Amino acid sequence: MRLRILFSFLFLSVLAYSQTGVTATRLSQINSTIELSYNGYVEQAIADLVVNKDNKSGELLGKSALYLPEIEDSLEAHQLPHELQYLIPTVSQYDNWKVSDDGGSGYWQLRYVMAKRYGLKISSYIDERRDYRKATSAAIPYFKKLYEELGDWHAVIAAFVSDKVEVNKAIRMAGGKTNYWEYHRFLPLKYQYVVPGFIAQIYTHSYYESHNITPETMAVPKLETVNIDQWVSIYQLSKALDVKYDDLKECNAIYKKQVIPNTDKVYAVRIPFESVGRYYELGDSIYTYQSHEITTGAVEPKATEDTPTVKEPAVVKPPVKTGPRLMYYTVRKGDYLGRIADLYDVRISDMRKWNKIKGDRININQRLKIYKPASQYSKYNKINSMSTYQKNQLIKKD
Repeated sequence: MRLRILFSFLFLSVLAYSQTGVTATRLSQINSTIELSYNGYVEQAIADLVVNKDNKSGELLGKSALYLPEIEDSLEAHQLPHELQYLIPTVSQYDNWKVSDDGGSGYWQLRYVMAKRYGLKISSYIDERRDYRKATSAAIPYFKKLYEELGDWHAVIAAFVSDKVEVNKAIRMAGGKTNYWEYHRFLPLKYQYVVPGFIAQIYTHSYYESHNITPETMAVPKLETVNIDQWVSIYQLSKALDVKYDDLKECNAIYKKQVIPNTDKVYAVRIPFESVGRYYELGDSIYTYQSHEITTGAVEPKATEDTPTVKEPAVVKPPVKTGPRLMYYTVRKGDYLGRIADLYDVRISDMRKWNKIKGDRININQRLKIYKPASQYSKYNKINSMSTYQKNQLIKKD
């Protein structure tokens, strides 16, 4: 009996050692600018991913195929290691609504101070960290700054998620040793997972087939951007356009409270391509669209099961302005001053005066100021987001 138990123990030990050797060899064969160390921390992080409970790794891989190619291009365009893209599935798992203990948000889990420092807008209603393109634009200079100061990518990754102060403190506690694995244990416990998890994500993305993990196939949503200039909730918009609330909410994650506020600004909202026609058909009625049918003289019925738990905050709408309101038009290929004036029903001479243009020359992507009475603002402010076809149809109608 003892011999049998001993034999079983030795067999399992050899099997585990064999798997460890295979994993270490595979990691060493990945062509990476960032060192892919292999140790107990990394081994455990890899095991957590390849066990693949509930196909979570398959879901992550599917999202990676959707989002990472564009992010990889951005990193490489700025001469940064493309491997940094795998920090996203490590820290956020593509959950735009995840907020870390220290206030990190969005795919990169950027903290408030760093996001503001690198130009992202964050307010009571807006959080641009949840726009992965804008967040990547902020993450890139932050990565560069950290590498200039720390000179080691493991340290950069740890500092990106925690803080440079925490990394330097851990180095001091380790007696000044700058090899990451010598000061790893001196980092706060909640940040110790980052570097091992990052390496594990690179391994899993490279060898998922060896572990019988199948990436989920995810369709690329075809979206169009439209302008919203009045108070409306994402839920109300979803009902008006007959679009799934969760899908519309995810497409517009920058709106923290799922509300487009009523200010002097125009806000961009992304909607499914097939809903654009209905959006323009509804016009201003979108802003007064009832989420539920109300019978005459009755009060609005209580929320049903499909009503989101998020409550729309009370927003006091500013008084309606009676004077002329400013809007902008972005010049596109084929535009000329007379055509734009025709679209907005204004004089070319006024266009020149508003934009300090002496002749008729305008440039692609130039933003032109246009003034219309407040009563006509909603009608004409939509023009900038229209397609060329829609603009041509509008001119034909006139």
